Amino acid sequence: MAERPVIMVVDDEPDALAAMLDALTRRFGGDYRVIPDLSARAALDAVAKIKEENEEIALVIADQRMPEMTGREFLGRVRSIVPMAKRALLVEWGDHDASPTILQACALGELDNYLYKPWAPAEVHLYPLISEFLAEWTRVHRPGMELIHIVGDDQSPRSNEIRELLNRNGIPFGFHQAGSVPADRLAQERGVELTALPAVFLLDGSALVNPTDAQIMDAIGESPGELSSEVAVVGAGPAGLTAAVYAGSEGLRTLVIEPHVIGGQAGASSLIRNYLGFPRGISGAELTQRAYQQAWLFGAKFVFAREVTGLHAGGAKKILTLSDGRELVTTAVVVATGAKYRRLDIPTLERFVGRSIFYTTFGESRFVRGFDVAVAGGGNSAGQAALHLAAFARRVTLIVRASSLEKGMSDYLVQQIRSTPKIEVRLETEIVGGEGSDRLESLAIQGKSRNVVEAIPAMLLFALIGAEPHTDWLAGVVQRDARGFIVTGHDVDLSAWPLQRKPMSFETSVPGIFAVGDVRLGSMKRVASAVGEGAGAVENVHQYLNEAGQATTETEERPLAPSISAA
Repeated sequence: MAERPVIMVVDDEPDALAAMLDALTRRFGGDYRVIPDLSARAALDAVAKIKEENEEIALVIADQRMPEMTGREFLGRVRSIVPMAKRALLVEWGDHDASPTILQACALGELDNYLYKPWAPAEVHLYPLISEFLAEWTRVHRPGMELIHIVGDDQSPRSNEIRELLNRNGIPFGFHQAGSVPADRLAQERGVELTALPAVFLLDGSALVNPTDAQIMDAIGESPGELSSEVAVVGAGPAGLTAAVYAGSEGLRTLVIEPHVIGGQAGASSLIRNYLGFPRGISGAELTQRAYQQAWLFGAKFVFAREVTGLHAGGAKKILTLSDGRELVTTAVVVATGAKYRRLDIPTLERFVGRSIFYTTFGESRFVRGFDVAVAGGGNSAGQAALHLAAFARRVTLIVRASSLEKGMSDYLVQQIRSTPKIEVRLETEIVGGEGSDRLESLAIQGKSRNVVEAIPAMLLFALIGAEPHTDWLAGVVQRDARGFIVTGHDVDLSAWPLQRKPMSFETSVPGIFAVGDVRLGSMKRVASAVGEGAGAVENVHQYLNEAGQATTETEERPLAPSISAA
């Protein structure tokens, strides 16, 4: 394999291609081979040849407007040959027609991002963006620093769980297959007998054999031994991390409890494109890792690999019980445990998830323009999505398991759906499969009344079949709705509210306990809104702490009667 990976640039304009070649060679030529081509077809042949020779392609840049094929079509073909290469579309400044093309192609995985031309000076408009592409590629294909070594079976579920734990928490590691030369060398150097796998070798020379997540996180110093705080944040997704950043930056002793990995569901997103200030998008892992580092710098402490199993509210103090038996006494609690979206559980569709199948809707839906799309679900969120998508898509098929829309949807939505010609409703129907090559092309659906499977065209599927909040540990403590979402603010039933004032915006039915993000009833289920709620909750926390500081001893010692759960 060649020592230097390839950067390929394709542009039918000779002067523009020469300028790009010169600029990239000057900055990146020491580590990459920069290959130019004026012809898209010739470039595809070159890509295929490079692959045949087992060389690596890190980045392919293509001009959008070329005579043989568009840059989008070219990069889509590149993806089928070398799917791991980063792909960038080169568009002219002021090309107003490029925006929908970029948005749609990115959403469908045909390209990763875009660059503008002309780009002078390169130090401002070219090099930083190229560096981002190459950093993303290198992070996956050329990992460098390894603070931790894992020895295990590549096919072992537990080995993969540990890799995900370290990767999502931003801890550099290396993995070595059991029986390989590096694995045997590690075991010999550390004096460890690999009687059980996986084994985790730490930077200090020690090793853990088949460890739990808690043992790993404790060993690398991520979980403090002493548990005390003014504010306890339960959950380290976007909402919880934001609460930790704002609470820590304002001088509050803050402790965050996270049972698994930083970022929650958002952290697993390959690219978040509608977050303010990131026009080219940012991966969920990178965004939430930055937030974690911010919170840590502001003094927030983190307890990893432990769940909160119980919460007792007595007067001005709250007692959290952790899964390892320890207790944390705090004054205010911010619950940010999120919700898990229900999945279709159809094996043949799993390969399309994140490319053609989504378990949430996009804030910007113009990328569906001209496509046949499907929405699965019979609730308000599914109805709203179908109406929104119908403004852009060629046709929307709403697939509902119930016998009528009225069973799960508000009347105003039902009437709008029925009056929208581009929406076709399939009642008493469920999805049983689907087909496609790189992306979804059709769905297989089956009606309850007849045992016939029908194929319908669908390039995209939005499955909005419900979410399950992580709130079982709060049953009987705070008010929840029938699905388990936490009630806050004006939705709280005041018959169980103990104070003269009304609950604050993010306050639950128990004073001093707040809920933010996906776990809260009525939340928008968006990263940006979760961030806003996390910040807003800290303002509520400050008000509550001021009240608690002014409370009389009698008030502090009188236990609050827990409200009755509606779940």
